[in-house]
Order: sequence, then C-alpha cells, then structure tokens
Amino acid sequence: MDQEIIKPEAPPKAGSQGFSRAGGLMAAVGATLLMLCFTGSAMVATVWAFAKLIGVPDFVTYAVMAAGIVPVVWVTVWTAGRAWHVERLLASQQDVDVPVFNMTYYFKQR
Repeated sequence: MDQEIIKPEAPPKAGSQGFSRAGGLMAAVGATLLMLCFTGSAMVATVWAFAKLIGVPDFVTYAVMAAGIVPVVWVTVWTAGRAWHVERLLASQQDVDVPVFNMTYYFKQR
C-alpha cells in the first residue's frame, strides 16, 4: 500500500483530447441506430406476440404495427438530437445535463 498516486499537474487542453466532429457524429449515429433497432424490434415482437396470443386477423396486426411506428420514430428522432447534444457538451468539457423529453428541443438553434 505504499504506492503513490500520480496526478497530472493540470488537465489536458481541449485540443489534445481525442474528440473530433466525425467521432461525435459516429457516436450519435450509433446511439440513434441502436434505439431504432431496439425499439422497432421490441414493438414488432410485442404486437406480433399479442396478436398471436389473442388470435386477431392479420390486417389488424399490420394496422397496429403501422400505428406502432409513431413512437419508434419519436424515440429515434429524440435520441438523435439528444446524442448530438451530449457529444457537443462532452467536446466542450461540460457536464451532461438533464434530458428534456421534447422532440424538437435539441434541434433548435442556440
């Protein structure tokens, strides 16, 4: 337990960090595609399972799946804006703020 903890004298400069616009864009796109795939597949699996469980006709199943696209698109668009917002905050060495669950909040010009 006689090891010394070595701390840097000053935090590294922002220019020396490994952040780039391309890296932030790739992270935001990755999070967005992840939410699209997960929420889309969860919606389809849930609707299909309930439809087969209670025995509704196929056209009802397809109609409910079409209506289920709305929340999937909402989550995907919101995640895209939030992910890009968080990447910009991290690039400017700020803390991540509390999420605002408004679809257009993160797309407004600041």
